[in-house]
Amino acid sequence: MPAYPHAPSLPIDPAVPLRLAASLRATFTAAVVGLAALVALPASAQVRYPEGIGFYVGVDGLGTLSTGTYAGLPNPNGGRLTLLLDHGNHYHGIGSFRYTGPAASPTIVTGNNRIPEGARPALPVFTGSGIYGGRWVSGVSNDPVLGEYSYLGMASTQSLPAFGAPGVLLFGSSAGRWDDALGAGNGIPVGLELLSATPGLLVGNATDTNLFDSGNVISLGFGNTLEFLPVYSIDGQAAAGIYSAEFRLVDLSGQRVFGDSGNFRFDFAVVPVPVPGSLALLLPGLAALGLAVRRRRA
Repeated sequence: MPAYPHAPSLPIDPAVPLRLAASLRATFTAAVVGLAALVALPASAQVRYPEGIGFYVGVDGLGTLSTGTYAGLPNPNGGRLTLLLDHGNHYHGIGSFRYTGPAASPTIVTGNNRIPEGARPALPVFTGSGIYGGRWVSGVSNDPVLGEYSYLGMASTQSLPAFGAPGVLLFGSSAGRWDDALGAGNGIPVGLELLSATPGLLVGNATDTNLFDSGNVISLGFGNTLEFLPVYSIDGQAAAGIYSAEFRLVDLSGQRVFGDSGNFRFDFAVVPVPVPGSLALLLPGLAALGLAVRRRRA
């Protein structure tokens, strides 16, 4: 191979390839977050998505089941606090109690207790900033399948009528099954109980990265006015995998006005950021060159 004696000598710092990879990783993630901010609302025009609200806390007012295998039996979820997913013009009960087995001797279980629902992929996480610097954080996804599940805020079902026709439509769905107030006045105090969490996953808000650092129950406020905008975060150096937090809603009134909800969980995915193919080919060579330069200096 011909030599080029007049070419300038350019000693290469072996840390350069690593800094370059980190820079590209940050740029890639920032682009993803930017795209997420441009997500369009689904055609069903969910009522409070612009505020980050995608879930509601209500009380199941249905006393007796009227259809299906278990028609005539008491509703196993009746009178219980329930987490409800805004699905446009109706709710999906998350973690609701239901019957299984023969009608003559049924068993009560919880169903549909995962967000995202069913076998859908876990929710993505994004690069945090401010008090969440150095951490992965939950955020709004532009994925057409996962988007509706990524608005993680919770509010009372009683807030919906104030939003006009769309809110009234959602509020009155299922023949008014979820229309009951959560107690008189502002309602009963409602708590969120953390049942389990993958190590490294924290539940916070805009001002506090760990709301459960002093106990496993936090107050969401009073049932008819409550709002909660959580931030789920994971250490930025955490291993790739699924990180989950499991909860239930609880009545904090001390009088057990309403039953506790069934269990429900939120799943988040930490995935390695891919290095562009050309950089992947370049980095080993740059690293080797940097090592050779260091050896010649030694």
